[in-house]
Amino acid sequence: MKADVTEIKLPVYKTNTFPRFISRDPAAIFVWSVWAAMLLFAVACIFMYGRNIPLAEDWHLVAPLTGNEPGLAKWLWQQNNEHRIPLPKIILLALLKITHGDFRSGMFLTVLSTGFIVAALIKVFYHVRGGKTYYCDAFFPLALLHIGNWENFYWSWQFTFILPTILTLFLLIVIIQYKKLLQLRIALAAAVCTIALPLCGANGLMYVMPALPWLSYEAFLHFRSKEAGANRSVGLILITAVLITLLIAGAYFIGYERPAWYPPSPDVITTLITSAKFMSLAFGPAVSSYWGLSMVAVLLVVICTGTLLIFTLFKYRGTAFTRALGLSFLLGGNIIFALALGYGRASMVPTLGLPMRYVLLAVPTLIICYSTWQFYDVYELKKFFQWGLFLIMLALIIPNTHKGFEWRNYYLTGTKAVQQDIKNGIPTAALAARNQQFLLHWDKQMLISRMKQLKEKGMGPFKYMIDDEPADKFPVK
Repeated sequence: MKADVTEIKLPVYKTNTFPRFISRDPAAIFVWSVWAAMLLFAVACIFMYGRNIPLAEDWHLVAPLTGNEPGLAKWLWQQNNEHRIPLPKIILLALLKITHGDFRSGMFLTVLSTGFIVAALIKVFYHVRGGKTYYCDAFFPLALLHIGNWENFYWSWQFTFILPTILTLFLLIVIIQYKKLLQLRIALAAAVCTIALPLCGANGLMYVMPALPWLSYEAFLHFRSKEAGANRSVGLILITAVLITLLIAGAYFIGYERPAWYPPSPDVITTLITSAKFMSLAFGPAVSSYWGLSMVAVLLVVICTGTLLIFTLFKYRGTAFTRALGLSFLLGGNIIFALALGYGRASMVPTLGLPMRYVLLAVPTLIICYSTWQFYDVYELKKFFQWGLFLIMLALIIPNTHKGFEWRNYYLTGTKAVQQDIKNGIPTAALAARNQQFLLHWDKQMLISRMKQLKEKGMGPFKYMIDDEPADKFPVK
C-alpha cells in the first residue's frame, strides 16, 4: 500500500527590501543614487577640508559659547546686517556647546538638513504621482546639493541662511501634497514652520509673509466648510500661528536699523537687473559667466509658471484652487523677495557682484515652478519645464563644482595660514593682524578678544596660542 504523500507548499516571501518610495523602478534608483552620491560627497568634503576655525560672523558665537556674553537674550535678538536670527543662533550655539566649540558641527548640520529636505521633496513627488518617480526628479539634489554651495555648506554661520530656505520648502511640501483640508498633524507642523520663519532673519520674514494669506484661507475653510475633515481646532491652530507670526514681524522692526553700508539702489532698472541676477543664481554660481542667458532662462520659467497659476485660479475650484492659491502666494513672495534684495544690493553688484552664498536663497523659486507644472499641465508643457530644469542643472554641475572649488581653495589657503602662524608661535595680537582679512575683516579688536576666549576654554587650534608680544615684531602679511 502506497503512503499518502501530501504536497506541502511553502510560503513565498518577497525579497524586495527597498523602501516603498524607492522601489525597483530604474528612475527611482537613478534619482536616489544621485541624491546619495551628492550628499555623501558633500559630507566627505567636511571631513577632508573642514577646519575648526571660526570665519566672519562665526566669531559672534564665541562670546556666548565661552560664557562671556552677559545678555544672552539681547544677543539672540540683536541685528546682524538686516537680520534678527534668534532661532538659528540658538541651534548653532547648542551644537557648539555639545561639541566643545567645534565649528564643523554647523557644517554637518547644514549639509545633512539640506539632504533631508531634498529626500522629502523626492518622496512627496513619488506619492503625489501615485507611486512613480521621474528621472527628472534628480533636479532636486542637483539644485540643492551641488558643490557650488561650498560657501554655504562649509561656513557654519550660513546655517542662518539655510534654515529659512528649508522651512520654506517644508511649507511648499505641505501645499504640494494638499488633497483635502489639512489634518491636525500637518497643520501643527505648518504652524511651527510659519512661526519659526520670522525668527530666521529678513529672508525668513520675506518667505513667510506670502504664506500667511493661504494659511488664513485654509483656517477659514475649517471654520466655514461642511466638507469632510473640517475641524475648528485645526482652524484655530492655523489662525493662531498667523497672528503670532504677525506679532513677531511687528516686533522685528522695533528698534530696527538699516545697515548704512548698503546704500539704496540708484534707479529702478538697476534694481530689476540685480533682482533678475539674484533669481538666476538658483542655477548655481556658474551663471555669473552667463548672466544674460541665465536671466532670460529664469524669467521665462517664472513668467510661464505665473501665467499658468493665474489661469488655474480662474479655471478650478476646490482642492485644485486651494493648492494653486498656495503656490501662487509662495511664488509671488519669492518674486517680492528678489525685488527687495535687488533694491538692497543694486548699488554693490557692479563692483562686488552677488555672493555665492545667495544661491540657496534663490533655489526655492525654481522648486516652486517645478512643482506647479506637476499639477497644472497645459498643452503637455510639463515635461518641457521639468526636464528643462533638470537638464540645465545637469549641464551646470561641472561649472558649479569648479566655482565651489575656487572657494575651497580660498578657504584652505586662509585656514592653513592661521594654523601655520599658531604653530610658529605667533602671539594673539599679531595673529589677528596677519589674518584679519580672512577671519574677521571689519573688527580686529573683537577678533583678538574672541581668540583669547577660545584659548582660555581650550577650544580648537587657538588653545595653542602663546601670550601676547608687541605686534610690530610680526609684520602683517
